Amino acid sequence: MSLRELAKRRSSARRGGRPLSGWEVRRMKKRGYDAERELVQKLREMGFEAVRIPVSAPSSEPLPDVFAIKGDMILAFEVKSQGSYTYFKKEQVAKLHEFLNIHRRYPKRLAVLAAKFRYRGWAFIITEKPMDYSIRMGGGMSLRELVRRISQEETARE
Repeated sequence: MSLRELAKRRSSARRGGRPLSGWEVRRMKKRGYDAERELVQKLREMGFEAVRIPVSAPSSEPLPDVFAIKGDMILAFEVKSQGSYTYFKKEQVAKLHEFLNIHRRYPKRLAVLAAKFRYRGWAFIITEKPMDYSIRMGGGMSLRELVRRISQEETARE
């Protein structure tokens, strides 16, 4: 569900059942943009060429939030920033896989879900197929574990 749809729809009971205000929607978007920019910076520090794809509205195009390239590998990321739990819909994951299929030039292509938990850090999951996924705080891999796993797979293939 897009943030626009969220703003129009009645919120959960913890928000008092009221629609989100424009300020709340902007704050949610900013938190997501900040997380995407932070991830790009972290990937660059680890030797990846990384880019954030700014898409201001939900799109039917298969575009990830962030993608990164290193050598013969391309990573496509769907990024979310939440408090303690995040949910990724099958459609979002499918778009990552579609994006990677367009880039068949790269022999190593990974669709990665990234969750930034406020004040707690990051968690990552590599997806094998489009389906619904969730990440709870303390679950998934750290960025270093993700890069280590990718490196191990690279050396195993050689």
